[in-house]
Amino acid sequence: MADVDITSLLSSIVGPERVTDKDFDIIPYSRDLSPARQKFPTHVVMPETKEEIQEILRIANEHDIPVYIRGGGTSHWDAYLPQEPGILLDMARMNQILDIDERNLTVTVQPSCTFSKLDRELRKQGLTYLCSEAGGPAMTVGGSVMKAGSGPHSTAKFGYHGDSDVITLQMVLPNGDIVETGSAAWPGAGKIKRQCLGPDLAGMFIGAEGVLGVCTELTLRIRPVSNFKERLLTMMSSLDDVIEFGHFINRHVGDEYLQGIYLWVDPNEPDAFLVMMDVFGYEEEIIDHRKRRILQWLKEHGYESMDPAPAHDYFDRILTGLTDIFAAGVWHFFGAGTIAIDKIRFLYKVWKEELVEKRGYKKAGFGGQVVPRSWLAFMVTNYKEPEEWDEIIKLANEINEICHEGPLVPYGIGGKDGLMPYLASHDTGYYRLLKMLKKTLDPKNILQRGIMIPKEELQ
Repeated sequence: MADVDITSLLSSIVGPERVTDKDFDIIPYSRDLSPARQKFPTHVVMPETKEEIQEILRIANEHDIPVYIRGGGTSHWDAYLPQEPGILLDMARMNQILDIDERNLTVTVQPSCTFSKLDRELRKQGLTYLCSEAGGPAMTVGGSVMKAGSGPHSTAKFGYHGDSDVITLQMVLPNGDIVETGSAAWPGAGKIKRQCLGPDLAGMFIGAEGVLGVCTELTLRIRPVSNFKERLLTMMSSLDDVIEFGHFINRHVGDEYLQGIYLWVDPNEPDAFLVMMDVFGYEEEIIDHRKRRILQWLKEHGYESMDPAPAHDYFDRILTGLTDIFAAGVWHFFGAGTIAIDKIRFLYKVWKEELVEKRGYKKAGFGGQVVPRSWLAFMVTNYKEPEEWDEIIKLANEINEICHEGPLVPYGIGGKDGLMPYLASHDTGYYRLLKMLKKTLDPKNILQRGIMIPKEELQ
């Protein structure tokens, strides 16, 4: 079918003002925040309701057109760029806060509500959803949950999105069916519980990067605001001590001392471990107690508490916006994923020996955030000049090959310029089940075609 006919069909659903097939409109949608190659959709459409999404998917199925989902556009791994020409859903208009339940401490939002908007409205009522994304304020809640997001703020205490804070989801399946997960699936029960009568179906969608459905509504757990700010900073000289500190914090199950731990290692000083901490508590006495325990641990291991100004600056900017985040250039994360606290030694060794020493690349730092019982660790670099792209991609691919043969759960899959080739090369039972689910829910492979699962493996 000619593009003009698809344009007409889409316009009949959402109106001509919310559809475009013009090159000058489409170009801004052809890149994400990663070094992924430019990829162009044939159409961009901006739905406002789940019913419009249903109709768009009906047309896509009827004419075998792939559909890709863009939230806030902050993907770092080719997670929404069209892997082949198709329709791009720009979800920006579905950005409302639908309900704040102060009694049950839940909030229901549309997927493109940003963390900034959500936190601003919650704080008016003395509540918060403790954002755990590195670029928090600008990121969309739905996009973050759909890729099982995490980051430096609140992760030490509350973990990833989806670990405990997602209560219910509303999803439009590739065939157009609308599914509610959790207690919302049972008539009259309300949005109070993650599971319904059987399995945790929300978990099937969280982290699937949109390949199994389009999220149109989320209900999340919220908490009272803690107005205390207590940050600590130290420099450790041993990775073993960093590891033991991680265990010290995580040992207090359900009552972790910190809501954020951020580790950073500069490639020019690979044996100096900067640790920034964000102390958690609702009462001053609790904050003081936790601070004393942490300072006591540091003293016993031969470390001092340094001027916390950098930690204040970092954690405050996580919440208010990293306005200068791209001043150093385009960021690229690799060798990234979840790893057991003790086994971060493996990832650090790869970074130091393979990247810094063997290859002599000293533009990529090593970092991580403690989460309950594990680390989210990563290597990160940036580039300003296009000619640096080939070098960075070559290095990142080599390092990824090594890392993914080790004890690392990869973070962020995406398309062919992301980690999809590595996932597809490991023919695990998990991966076979994922393909089975995809074939069952999306027999024509309409949604996110070529993302997470190669197209040829679904034919």
